[in-house]
Amino acid sequence: MKILQRLITCSSLYVLFVFIAACPSRGTSQESYTTGPNSDSYEGIPQGKVSKHQWKSKIYPNTIRDYYLYVPSQYNPAEASALMVFQDGHAYVDLQGQFKVPTVFDNLIAQGEMPVTIGLFINPGHDLDAAKVDNPWKSSNRSLEYDTVSDTYGKFLLEEMIPEIKKSYNISEDPELRAIAGMSSGGICAFSAAWFYPEAFHKVLSHIGSLTDIRGGHNYPSMIRKQDHKDIKVFLQDGSDDLNNQYGDWWLANLQMESALKYKGYDFKFEKGSGGHSGIHGGAILPESLSWLWSDVVPNRIESNVYRFPRTLADSVMIQGETMHFDKMEFKTVQLSNSSDGRNLFNSNQEQILIIKEGEVQVKVNTRTETLGKNSVIVIMPGDKAFVKSLSPSSTYYTMIYKSKGNMDVRRARKSGGSTLINFEDLDFKEHDKGGIRNFFHRSTAMCPYYEMHVTTLKSGIKSHEPHTHYATEVVLVISGQTEMEIGNGVFRAQEGDLYFLPSNVPHAIKNIGSGPCEYFAFQWN
Repeated sequence: MKILQRLITCSSLYVLFVFIAACPSRGTSQESYTTGPNSDSYEGIPQGKVSKHQWKSKIYPNTIRDYYLYVPSQYNPAEASALMVFQDGHAYVDLQGQFKVPTVFDNLIAQGEMPVTIGLFINPGHDLDAAKVDNPWKSSNRSLEYDTVSDTYGKFLLEEMIPEIKKSYNISEDPELRAIAGMSSGGICAFSAAWFYPEAFHKVLSHIGSLTDIRGGHNYPSMIRKQDHKDIKVFLQDGSDDLNNQYGDWWLANLQMESALKYKGYDFKFEKGSGGHSGIHGGAILPESLSWLWSDVVPNRIESNVYRFPRTLADSVMIQGETMHFDKMEFKTVQLSNSSDGRNLFNSNQEQILIIKEGEVQVKVNTRTETLGKNSVIVIMPGDKAFVKSLSPSSTYYTMIYKSKGNMDVRRARKSGGSTLINFEDLDFKEHDKGGIRNFFHRSTAMCPYYEMHVTTLKSGIKSHEPHTHYATEVVLVISGQTEMEIGNGVFRAQEGDLYFLPSNVPHAIKNIGSGPCEYFAFQWN
């Protein structure tokens, strides 16, 4: 009788998961979700390698499962790597699927948005004595492994799978460098592993998690409220059109999790949408969710964004902080009047660039003196003395002061021309089909092995190029017109005086959305 009851239960659960895979919506309106540039591959971004393996488990006797390993190009055996484990691994590792995790990992690791991370993608187990299945979603052991609220699956990872991976790779023991993810039943599975083993898994990513009464998952909200706080960080994603059946309401279950996590003071985020039971929404926001999860273990750097020109006459800092290549960087505006004494500029161990925004100024660098107007540029090497004063009733200039993470190389700077004064009026305009360009310099400096600047004129309605990446960090400073910039998976707008900050290896593309031409400085360095 017990055997018959078990067969009936397994059969009904199998029907449930087949149903879930092709479930209809509730008929409510849904948002449209698409992956963004951070889910695309780019030339120049180091690509990791994926390999496929099999594992027979002792903790889940008489079962076999496929698993995949992603090893990033930046992996160094001498340094312990972070680890992220994905349930229903076939769905996450597929480069043509909804998540494209290897490609997203390639991009985010190159951008410094997540640490060097090995990906372990595990399919659910299947009974060796059962008929083979043509689809991993139909694996016989999926519900037992994923939906059961116990420590068994975490034990399987910690005693079988991870030790097997560690035979070949240096994996960190630090729970801060361990993450676990899954969708549907894989989502509750990921949470269970971290819940029962917070000392091994600190970060959880749940997509459309089945936190319902399949095998007791509906109890988690009350367990969270009643038990001691655990050191885990949780990202939940679900849609209001998710499943609602005899096992529970998926949307309501995730809302209950949100309420419980908030009540208990957990570090969590719940990304709410209107989608159904699929990976479409989760895949579209995967880069953002991974960046948030790993944000506590990567350097705190200046974020890709648009930074507004200050609407004040006082000197104002627009951005400051660390970048991929600079220990520190400050970009600010400076106001001068012809009644003031001007500014002395000197740094023994920092470099500086000035861009004249408005007015006419007199600039002296060492023994050279010039009068410069709007859009002219001054590059001042460390140790050189400079002085700037306004010849107009009022003048405004931008200045960026920065210190490299590498060694300062004054000899390299001298070979490349040293401190430089560039009059905008002296530059040739080279017309092309999209507008035109004025080249300022392409050189090296004391702080930058590579430093390039130009001003682009872009015709109305024209996009400069499709999203692309480069290792150099870049600032795009709008001189005139209305612009729109894709940066990573975000879209931003800027007008005269505003700047876009583009970190290393982040995909980006700018478009002129105004009725006339736009102009902007673009300068980059590494």
